[in-house]
Amino acid sequence: MTELPRLPFDNPDIIGIAPQMLALQKEGPIARVRTAGEDAWLVTRYDEVRTLLADRRLALSNPYPERTTKSAARAFMVALMAGDDHHTEAPRHAQMRALLVPRFSTRRMRLMKARIEQHVDELLDELAASTPPVDLHRALSFPLPTMVVCDLLGVPLADRERFGQWARGTFDQSDNQHSANTFQQVVDYMTELVARKRTEPGDDILSELIADKDHTLSDAEIAHLGNAVLLFGYETTIVRIDLGTLLLLRNPAQRALLAEKPELAPAAVEEILRLGVGGNGSNAIIPRYAHSDITVGDTVIRAGDAVMLAIGAANYDERAYPGADLFDLTREKPKSHMAFGHGARHCIGRTLARIELTAVFERLFRRLPDLRLAVPEESLRWQEHRITGGFDEIPVTF
Repeated sequence: MTELPRLPFDNPDIIGIAPQMLALQKEGPIARVRTAGEDAWLVTRYDEVRTLLADRRLALSNPYPERTTKSAARAFMVALMAGDDHHTEAPRHAQMRALLVPRFSTRRMRLMKARIEQHVDELLDELAASTPPVDLHRALSFPLPTMVVCDLLGVPLADRERFGQWARGTFDQSDNQHSANTFQQVVDYMTELVARKRTEPGDDILSELIADKDHTLSDAEIAHLGNAVLLFGYETTIVRIDLGTLLLLRNPAQRALLAEKPELAPAAVEEILRLGVGGNGSNAIIPRYAHSDITVGDTVIRAGDAVMLAIGAANYDERAYPGADLFDLTREKPKSHMAFGHGARHCIGRTLARIELTAVFERLFRRLPDLRLAVPEESLRWQEHRITGGFDEIPVTF
C-alpha cells in the first residue's frame, strides 16, 4: 500500500508553496494526506477550495469529537471561533458575526484610517532615526497592528507588548501547558477590562457591546468576543507586513514602481495577501470537517472526514492566476484571492487589515528607499510551531 503524503510538506524556500503541494495540485483538485493527528483530504485548486469554503456542510467542529486529536493551541483557536461543539457551532457563530460585523463598519474603518496612517508615520520616523541594522519586525510589523487593536478595544498602548506574548503563547502548538497558561492570562485580562468598561465606557468595541440595547450579554460573553478580536486581530497582520516586505525586496522592479506610484499600494497589498505563504505553508491551510457527504470530482468526502483547504496553493493556481508565482502590481482584474477565507467565515477584519497594510506599503519604500535585509534571507527563521507562523526578527539596513 502506497504511503500517504505527510503534511506539512518540506519547502526549500521561506516564502511560497512547497513543491509537493504544487505537484498534488497538478495531479488533481483533491488528494488524501496524512497529518500529525489524522488522515485528511487536501484540496489545492482554486475553484474547489472556493466552493468548499462556502459549503455549509463543512465546519470547524468535528461531528465525531471523540476522534479529534488537537493541540491546546488549536483547541483554543477553534473555541474562540465558536467551532468547538458541532451541535451549537452554526447558531453561536452566526451570533458572533451579528455582534461583531457592525463594530467593523465602513464608518469606523474610515475614522480609524487617519489614526493608522499617523501610527505608521510615527513608527517610520523612529525607524529612520535609528542606527542600522534595525529589526523591522520589532520596529514596525509588530507595533502597528497591536496599536490598532488597542484603539479598537480601548486598551492602554502600554499593554501591547503583553498582547504579542499572549498571542504567540496561546497559538504555540509545541507546548500545551504554555498555551493554556497564556490563554488564561488573556481571559483574565479581558474579563477585568470588560468590568472596568461597565463603569468607565469609551469609544471602543467593548463599550459598544456593553451598551447594546438589543442584547443582554454577560461580562463573560463580551470578554469572549474581546478575546477573539484581540487574538485574531493583529497577529496575521504582523505576519503579512513581514512577508510583504520580503516579497517587495525580492522584486526590485515592482518595488521601484510602487515607490514611484504609491497609488498602486492597494494592488501591492492584494499581491502580498495572495502570495504571502511562509515556511511549510501551515499559515495557508484552513482545516474543516465534513458534517455530511460531499462529492468533489470523482471523490466522495464522508461525514466526519477532515478536510484541509489549501488557500495558499489555491492562490498560486495557474488556472486562476496566469503567471501565478509572479508578484505583479499591474494584474488586470485578478480573481479574488482567499487570504481572508470565503463564505460564512469570511474574515470580519479584512477591511481593517487592508487599511493597515496599505498605509504601510504606500509609505515604507518611499520613506526608506534603500531598505534591504541586513542578513542573508535564508538565515531568517519561520516559526513553524505557531499556528499563525511568522518571523520573530527581520534585520534590515538602509
